[in-house]
Amino acid sequence: MNFKLSNKMSDYIWINGEIVPWEEAYVHVLTHSLHYAGAVYEGERAYNGKIFKLMEHTNRLLRSAESMHLKVNFSANEINQATQEVLRLNNLKDAYVRPLIWRGAETLGAYNPILKCNILVLAMESNPAFKSGMRLYVTPWRKVGVESMPPQCKSSAHYAMMTVSQKLAQDLGYDDALILDQYDDIAESSTTNIFFGKEGLIVTPIADRFLDGITRQTVIEIARNMGIKVIEERLLLENIAQYDSCFLTGTSAEVRGVSSISYDNGKVEFSNNKLVEMLQQEYAKVVGKTL
Repeated sequence: MNFKLSNKMSDYIWINGEIVPWEEAYVHVLTHSLHYAGAVYEGERAYNGKIFKLMEHTNRLLRSAESMHLKVNFSANEINQATQEVLRLNNLKDAYVRPLIWRGAETLGAYNPILKCNILVLAMESNPAFKSGMRLYVTPWRKVGVESMPPQCKSSAHYAMMTVSQKLAQDLGYDDALILDQYDDIAESSTTNIFFGKEGLIVTPIADRFLDGITRQTVIEIARNMGIKVIEERLLLENIAQYDSCFLTGTSAEVRGVSSISYDNGKVEFSNNKLVEMLQQEYAKVVGKTL
């Protein structure tokens, strides 16, 4: 079955060791990961032709695949070489890169050992300006418990509730959702980690119940190098009013300032943009982003 693409984002995609024209990159309607989730993926960014922390991303991709019992037939180095080739063939310098691993269409059953493991790498031009002024809404849904799914696995299985939460927030007029964990502690936004700050101090939730983002780790290192104290601790909604700045981090989002967080019993506003702007500028220097 073929579908007409609304737009072509680049010319070529790497699939299972072969370069495929964008228009021919299809999967079957019985694809297992379409019906049952379980795919794993990464989000990566290339700045001036160089992918930031490529090996860290690829290693996490392979760890995620292992957590989901997906047996990948390509090494980290082979995946990295394919990624660079996709950038080269598509003549991309500043790009968003998406490697994806998924189960095939060999059976409709919930699981069968005959299911094949597939992998692709695609890239599209992307160099957005930094964003601020994000307005978050606290979703009623909670993060999947750590006893249910491995929290450091970047799998599509984790993102169903997160996508619903983002859609709920946007339907209510907000930009994104803030998600609590099973104990009502603050976890993260729908696809990004969250930080709170005030003069000389940044606080972020402990990343053991959700994905410890590579951008999160990078920003913590940047802040500490700037002389800012960074604390990782459990945070409740009732704790955040003491902070005057808030921001999100993620490979796609980079560093995004938050202006407010709304929930059923109130709203907290953040007016200090200076800290966020400083971190955005330092982040751009570290990754090689053109402003």
